[in-house]
Amino acid sequence: MYVDDQAGESEYLQIARRMRQQIIDGELAVGEPLPSQRLMQAEHGIGRTTYGKAVAELRRQGLVTIRRGQGAWVTTQPAVRVIEVRAGDRVAARAATEAEREEFGTGLLASVLVVTRAAGEAEVYPAAVTVCAVVP
Repeated sequence: MYVDDQAGESEYLQIARRMRQQIIDGELAVGEPLPSQRLMQAEHGIGRTTYGKAVAELRRQGLVTIRRGQGAWVTTQPAVRVIEVRAGDRVAARAATEAEREEFGTGLLASVLVVTRAAGEAEVYPAAVTVCAVVP
């Protein structure tokens, strides 16, 4: 797991975001433990404090539970939302605002999809868990 010191996002948020994506993708399934702090240190050089903050962030998002003396376990998988896009609708991606990051429980470098409907109203969705389906 690569951590980019120049990313403008703290290391723990980068790690939490990557683990969140692994949960979304099913690489870390519900009921499975997260990789241990020792494993993350050995394989990726991630320190104890950074790892602990990342796990705390995932817990805050409701994705993991901590079992004292046993580690952290995946408790839920975020649902992927499918939105319908029709002729005349426009879809754009951009960085999430602070309010959107708080609403969606994402890190600093989170992206959102903005769907502007043909009638002009705009809808905002978290890009990591949103799929667009084009319908006639």
